[in-house]
Amino acid sequence: MRFKKVQLENFRNHSESSLEFTPGVNLIIGGNAQGKTSILEALSYVCLTKSFLQQSDFTVPKFGTDLFAIEAAMEGDRSSLNHARIVYSSGTGKKYFLNRNEVRRSSEVIGMFPIVMLSPGDFALTTGSPAERRKFADMVLSQISRSYLEELVEYRRALKQRNKILLDGKISNILDKDMLAAWTDALVAHGSRVMTKREEFLSDFQETFKSAYSTLVESGEAPGLYYEPSFGSRDSVQDTFHKELERVSRVERARGATLVGPHRDDIRFVLNDRSLKEFASQGQHKTFLVALKIAEFHYIRKMLGETPVMLLDDVMTELDYRRATSTIGVISGLGQTFITATDMLSFDEKFLDTVSTRYHHVKEGSVVYEHVGI
Repeated sequence: MRFKKVQLENFRNHSESSLEFTPGVNLIIGGNAQGKTSILEALSYVCLTKSFLQQSDFTVPKFGTDLFAIEAAMEGDRSSLNHARIVYSSGTGKKYFLNRNEVRRSSEVIGMFPIVMLSPGDFALTTGSPAERRKFADMVLSQISRSYLEELVEYRRALKQRNKILLDGKISNILDKDMLAAWTDALVAHGSRVMTKREEFLSDFQETFKSAYSTLVESGEAPGLYYEPSFGSRDSVQDTFHKELERVSRVERARGATLVGPHRDDIRFVLNDRSLKEFASQGQHKTFLVALKIAEFHYIRKMLGETPVMLLDDVMTELDYRRATSTIGVISGLGQTFITATDMLSFDEKFLDTVSTRYHHVKEGSVVYEHVGI
C-alpha cells in the first residue's frame, strides 16, 4: 500500500499542513522541533490508530487547542482507494472514520494499512529490556493477525485485573480468592494462546530474518533469534502455566503482582552463537536492528499480501554515513518510504537521483515548499 496525501489540523505544532507523496522515497527535511516527526506520527495514527511514540492522545493537540484532526488517502496494492479521518477532542475523545464509516475497534484497522517503523527509540531493541523485544514481536503479529491482537488485548485486561486483586490483597491482607481464580483462568487461557503464537512466529520469522541480514553483511556472521518464555512448557502450555502460577502464588501475594506469563517473556538475539547484547559491537547491533526491520517488511508483505510503508524517523543520527547509505539503498527499493532528517548531508544524492523522490521541507510546523525528483 502507499499514502497518496495527508492533511493535519492542530496536530502537534502543525496548524494546517497538507502533503502529497510519491510512491518512492519521501524525504522530510527540517531542523529539530520543526514538525518532521509529527508527520510520521500522523501516518502511524492512520495505520495503528495511535502514535508510535506511545504518548497519550491528549498530548497531541497544538498548544492552546483541545482538538486535532488527520485526513489521509491510501491506495492498496490492488488499487483500492481508502480515506481515513481521525478526530480527537478533549470532550469526546478520539474517533476513527474509514471511508466515512466510524470504526469502533482498533483491531478493525490494524493490519489494513501495514507499516514498518524505525526510529531512535528502536535502537533499544537489541540493547534494552525484554519489554522492547516483546513489543517488536507483538507489533508484527498484531498487524498480520487480528486474532492475535484480540488475544493480546484480553490478556492485558486479565493481567491488569489480576494484579489489582493481588495488590488489594497485599494492602488489606484480605485476598478475594474467587475473583483471583476467575481472572487467573482468563489470564492462562489468553496468555497460553499468546505464547503459542509468539513461538510459532519466531520460528517462521527466522529464515526471513537471516536472509535480510545477509543483504547487509557479506559473510562470516550467523545471526539468530530465539523465544525465551517466562517458563518452560513441559506439558501443554496451559497446564504448565497453571502449575507455574501455583508454584509462585505465595510470592505473588507478597509482592502484589503476577510473576509469570507472556508479559515476562524475552527474545534472545545471538550472533555466531554468542549473545548479541553482551558480545556484539555497536555496528553489529545496528546492522542487526536494520535487518530485523527489513525482515519485518518482507514477512508482513508475505503474510498479508500487502506492501507495508517504511517510516524512518531521524535514523541518520544513529547510523554512520556508510551504514545509512546502505540502509536507505536497500529499504527504498522495497516500497514507499518516508525518511526524516535535519539536512541533506546524510544522503547520497547520486543514489536519490535514481529513484522517485519527493522533498518536503518543514519549518515551524509548516511545509514551506516541496519539489519532486526523478
